[in-house]
Amino acid sequence: MSIDAQGVVRALVRAAEAGHERPVGAVRRPTIIVSRTMGSGGDAVARGLGARLGLEVYGSEILDAVARQAKVDRKLMASLNEYAVTAADAWLYAAFFAKNVSRDDYLNHLAATLRGLHRLGGVILGRGAFIILENRPVLRVRITGSVEACARRVAEEDGIDFEAAKEKVRDSNHKRGKFVWDMFRRRLNDPTNFDLVINTDKLPSTEPVVDMV
Repeated sequence: MSIDAQGVVRALVRAAEAGHERPVGAVRRPTIIVSRTMGSGGDAVARGLGARLGLEVYGSEILDAVARQAKVDRKLMASLNEYAVTAADAWLYAAFFAKNVSRDDYLNHLAATLRGLHRLGGVILGRGAFIILENRPVLRVRITGSVEACARRVAEEDGIDFEAAKEKVRDSNHKRGKFVWDMFRRRLNDPTNFDLVINTDKLPSTEPVVDMV
């Protein structure tokens, strides 16, 4: 589902800053958080859920909003998302951002953004949202698969050989797992982090997954 990123930013800021309650009888739009392994089909599942339920899908738009709040370049914030900030290397990020950027700075901006999106409702991809919003009324879904099955899909989609695809999947798994551990001290593959975990290895398409969710 294609949406206006700047419109998302404006809407979520308004939602996050709104102090009034919803009108009596108003129905909250659902929030579904999709965490996924590269090659598992998680992105397609998120798009399918958005289309089926009439919800916006928030992926890179979250980074746009975080960067807007932090007043930094989006590409650098994307790098922060891939490689979590620790006390030991905060000086490196300070050099990039010309300001002190700590783990807490990033988490504060990210949490504020995700709380705003939760007020709007929608499908949220990754970004540790399953932890930040775990005590709110959301559905947390993990879409996963074996390295081999995911690599076969990546090889076909990217036009690369199987071994290169396996390395790409392993590298992605490591980076995403490291981000969650460094930021939240939680294991990404712990099933207790999610309400529903689906292995797509033997599923022919993403439609059955959308049906299950």
